[in-house]
Amino acid sequence: MFKKTTMFILMGLLAWTLAACGGGSGKTGDSGTVAVNLKAAISQVADVVEVRARYNVNTGMGSTASVLIKAAAGTESLETVLRDSLIAFAGASAGMRPSTSLSFQVTEEGQANTINPTAVGLRQSPSVQDIIDFANNAE
Repeated sequence: MFKKTTMFILMGLLAWTLAACGGGSGKTGDSGTVAVNLKAAISQVADVVEVRARYNVNTGMGSTASVLIKAAAGTESLETVLRDSLIAFAGASAGMRPSTSLSFQVTEEGQANTINPTAVGLRQSPSVQDIIDFANNAE
């Protein structure tokens, strides 16, 4: 009897702990809206042919973001596409946590070469605030 009661209590505590750490989907409601706004803004940049953007806010776990951009084949300067895309990102980043670090990459269509924010002097995985500061200094 004591073993069953103890086991029941431990199982209840485990279930409660798991629910607290990752209850439901664990994502906020507007993460998708933010990603849609990012895609729309970056898609307006010259020579951008495809944008994949993701933003997830996980309850108790922080947030993650990634932006993958495909530039048109024969684009003269991937750095220019990257710079302009970072500025567009900054303008569309409302609703994002400033401390969120993200993966940001630009690839030329049909090519294997990829550049990231280090090409314009930022860290490889800059925070949203780093990109906003970059955009403010670039304009």
